[in-house]
Amino acid sequence: MKVWIMRHGDAPYIDGERQLSELGKQDVVKMAQRLAERLKEQNLELEIMLASPYLRAQQTADIVEHELMEAKVRPFLREQEPLLRSESDPAMTASYVEALPQSTILLVSHMPLVANLLATWLPQQGRYFPTSAIAELEFVAGKPKLTNFFEPQ
Repeated sequence: MKVWIMRHGDAPYIDGERQLSELGKQDVVKMAQRLAERLKEQNLELEIMLASPYLRAQQTADIVEHELMEAKVRPFLREQEPLLRSESDPAMTASYVEALPQSTILLVSHMPLVANLLATWLPQQGRYFPTSAIAELEFVAGKPKLTNFFEPQ
């Protein structure tokens, strides 16, 4: 199983709600293109993208979906997942993800959940996630390994 954990793009308050800034949108485009490259390099197809229901995560997912389609990535399922809210229990979220029937999964969420989820799977690999960053994990025989961590530059 391959899991990518992505934090939403930069999102200040705009009109009373956190929405992606122009910088956030640009960073998400770059990171989505990076993800498309990784999928092609590894000869993988994304099967499902799960995103938090919050606006900034949905905007991030919209851009990622668009960029992956532009890169000719095969269509994939996309769903809103309440377990990806920032305040969700990382252990519960990890168990849910591990039980999914899909084997290539992109999660779009928020701090602190993205960092806490990574720490749940890899306690020794805890780290801060800048906006738009993506952690790439590979599960072999049920054991996770951090294979890459990408940040916008």
